[in-house]
Amino acid sequence: MNAANIENLSEFYKALNSTEVLRAQGMIAGAPQIIEDKLTYDMSAESIKAANDAIKHIETNRKMVTLPLDTYKKSVMDVERDATAPLKAYIEQRKQMMIDYSNELAVKKAVADAKIAQDAADALKSAITSDVSGIFASFTDATTTTTLELDHTKNIRISKKAEIVGDVEWETVLMTLLNAEMLDIQDLLRKLPKAMEITRTIAIRGIQLTEVKTQVIR
Repeated sequence: MNAANIENLSEFYKALNSTEVLRAQGMIAGAPQIIEDKLTYDMSAESIKAANDAIKHIETNRKMVTLPLDTYKKSVMDVERDATAPLKAYIEQRKQMMIDYSNELAVKKAVADAKIAQDAADALKSAITSDVSGIFASFTDATTTTTLELDHTKNIRISKKAEIVGDVEWETVLMTLLNAEMLDIQDLLRKLPKAMEITRTIAIRGIQLTEVKTQVIR
């Protein structure tokens, strides 16, 4: 930490006991316990403003310390990104190559298994009863061999993704997510009033809109 930052840090600690903070603390201590008339309401408003001013004063002095550090951090992260970008690109490209190879093997296995099954079926048609168990044993051994040939393609996770390919039954989509508890109801309700205003939706069955008052003194 250079001399300028040390000085800024000193100023930050001074800000914690600055005139702005002391004034806010004094007004908070003297604030009325209850709001019962215009005087106590106005006193509360002034104390809130004083508290906000103190917060901004502390924040301003904190930024004098942290902004140079943020700039330095960003420059270091830029160097890191440049160094790791080709490594990450290699990883993604190589992973895709491994998946492509695994897919090729899966196709080859399917073809091989189909041929083995067909050969077994053809053999069963002309086999006598005593030969049946031997044919099934050979079929099992052969399919096991094709499975073992895929064992070296490990660490591949198969997942699914959803894509829109036509008209979507959004009600079913929402109900599916809700039933799986993978949809944040509170987040939906928080956005709903604004969405209703934008779309001029007057009412929705099961939903009640209520006014919530927020004090906006700064």
